[in-house]
Amino acid sequence: MAQHALKKWLLRLLKFILFITLFVLIGKTLGNPYKWVPESLADKVSNLLYGYGNVGGEEIDNAYFYIDIITVFILTTAIYILTVKLINFTRSK
Repeated sequence: MAQHALKKWLLRLLKFILFITLFVLIGKTLGNPYKWVPESLADKVSNLLYGYGNVGGEEIDNAYFYIDIITVFILTTAIYILTVKLINFTRSK
């Protein structure tokens, strides 16, 4: 019984490590958000978050950061789910 619980926790740890590794790799691959996020989108997001007229340089930097993190998280989650499903599919055969 203890062996089963240990294997379960090790599998969870490996899945967590896989997710973090994918997160870092995708974040590094996308690179600087100033290069791939349109300036108009960052301006619209910062106006949405902070209100029109209250947007300065720091708020736009925050918008770039939020867009970057959300995009990396969504891509990582999608790739992680596909990878885990593929592993489970190949193990079941």
